[in-house]
Amino acid sequence: MMRDLSIYVHIPFCKAKCSYCDFLSFGGCGPKLQRRYADALCREIESFLPFAGDYRVGTIFFGGGTPSYVEASLIGQILDAIKKVFAVDAEAEITLEGNPDSLTKDKLTAYRQMGINRLSIGLQSANDEVLKSLGRVHNYDQFVAAYSNARQAGFANINVDLMSGLPGEEENSYVRTLAKVARLQPEHISAYSLIVEEGTPLSGNRELLDLLPDEEQDRRLYAKTKMFLANSGYERYEISNYARTGCACRHNTAYWTLKEYLGVGLGASSFLMACPQKMEARYVRFKSRDCLDDYIEYFESRKYKQPESLADRIEQGYEDIRFLGKKEQMEEFMFLGLRLAKGISKREFFQRFLVDIKDVYGKIIKEYTGMGLLCEDSDRLYLSDAGIDVSNVVMAEFLL
Repeated sequence: MMRDLSIYVHIPFCKAKCSYCDFLSFGGCGPKLQRRYADALCREIESFLPFAGDYRVGTIFFGGGTPSYVEASLIGQILDAIKKVFAVDAEAEITLEGNPDSLTKDKLTAYRQMGINRLSIGLQSANDEVLKSLGRVHNYDQFVAAYSNARQAGFANINVDLMSGLPGEEENSYVRTLAKVARLQPEHISAYSLIVEEGTPLSGNRELLDLLPDEEQDRRLYAKTKMFLANSGYERYEISNYARTGCACRHNTAYWTLKEYLGVGLGASSFLMACPQKMEARYVRFKSRDCLDDYIEYFESRKYKQPESLADRIEQGYEDIRFLGKKEQMEEFMFLGLRLAKGISKREFFQRFLVDIKDVYGKIIKEYTGMGLLCEDSDRLYLSDAGIDVSNVVMAEFLL
């Protein structure tokens, strides 16, 4: 039987790099390099042809970087390559990330014509001064125009990315951003708290760092986000993600529920069943090389040989290869699944691992339900509101 698969496509190009961004991306790369990259990426997709018959693709996600920054024809070229190699569901969720400044009417029309049916727009804040301080290349008016154009192009499933805890932004300003976005009624809102990553320009900007909220303020912003969006018709289904009924992101949910996914493109990560005959190590995590020149040269020269198995293909041209035994699979099932508001199913745990969850995690479950950080019913185990506030601490306890 064919297995469900999600595909992530990494487009590493941006108009300019934001001061807080630590993603694998580059600003200012020209069309010629972008076309070479798209050609190489298509060859990477084609290299999985011998194994594509095992899969049925239910979601595709173009992330970055800024996929909307490159020519729309390159996105179409990559999507065509996926459809030629893999069986893609007629009702597949196909998402593209974009920034307001590059989501033109022509591009949005082209995306819909090629089958992209979900759009994720990076707004972050409706405060133009805050956007400018972060190095964002758009303003709020451009976002409104892009959103309107997306609706006119036929997009009926739109996500808006927001950030809380931005340097210099008052709580009232953040709530105004929530209100402005909610009035537009997108189907989905992702509301993340800013994390200052080491090595980014923001991490060395003492003036902006001094303007960041403290931990208590950050938790207050999170509580306000949940309350405001709940009153606006959005359900929190994951720690930082809110959706109208039936509009949860199917692609990201596949990550959190430990479903198979293939990441193609520079530095993209994958999680596949590469050794189905070995119960103790049947899944493998790996990622593509993260040097742009090396990536393009490898696939341009077709250095890879015809593999005998999927495991052989992975071992030929990928990095950070890690086969997961039963212990690692149980750990990931727990700390990824607990990100979801509904948590994890104890019945599914038993079906996957043939062991009762209490035999593995009984002591931890008893301790944290007693503390009010975990909730348990007949089948499900999930974080309480208090548990979400310290989610990293709680989820770390499920590492064996």
